[in-house]
Amino acid sequence: MPHRHFLDLREAIHDRLRTLRPPCWEEQIEKYPWLYGALGDPTADVMFVCENPSLSALRAVRESPWGGPPDLDTQWTGNPSNPRDKRFRKVLCDLGLKDGAIWEPGGWHCYITNVIKQAAFVGDWRKAALHEKRRTAREWSGILQMEFDVVRPDTVFCVGGPAHATVKWLQNNAGLEVPGAIHRIWHYSAYRSDEMVEREMRNGIAPHL
Repeated sequence: MPHRHFLDLREAIHDRLRTLRPPCWEEQIEKYPWLYGALGDPTADVMFVCENPSLSALRAVRESPWGGPPDLDTQWTGNPSNPRDKRFRKVLCDLGLKDGAIWEPGGWHCYITNVIKQAAFVGDWRKAALHEKRRTAREWSGILQMEFDVVRPDTVFCVGGPAHATVKWLQNNAGLEVPGAIHRIWHYSAYRSDEMVEREMRNGIAPHL
């Protein structure tokens, strides 16, 4: 059974989806009950903040990488056809922020979440106007604040430039209170070699642990 925090978080996300009714909101609720909106240890000192879930990646998941139906730990395993998604977990394992193998469930010593909880196609989201992205981020900022208030991390890593820019904008314009120091790191899906992306991610994280 998932930690009570994740059950409460999923319920809050579903309530917000029913209010906002973004594209594919019913699909997100009905077809992906394993999408809790966050992953890891809700008492961790380290938090990673990504941008938003990928709808195409959700649709590609048929089972967890270790077999059986998708569950809480299936989050952030990515699209099975996209090998770039494994980089994130590998770096976390390398730095002791996750125990065990990259596709093994559990063993978390960090907390992972998204600024925006509604799933979208990556291409559509990238084409959206900046003011639309900021409006959406503001609409979801209350749930991100709830997570910051529960986890109280010492260190926050924003995964990629867009997530970092959005968190900073919410701090300055929507009253978002971030309890820890914020650092920007490379996104694991960057179009570079696995070796380069993993090295840059480790170099961005390790000095602040």
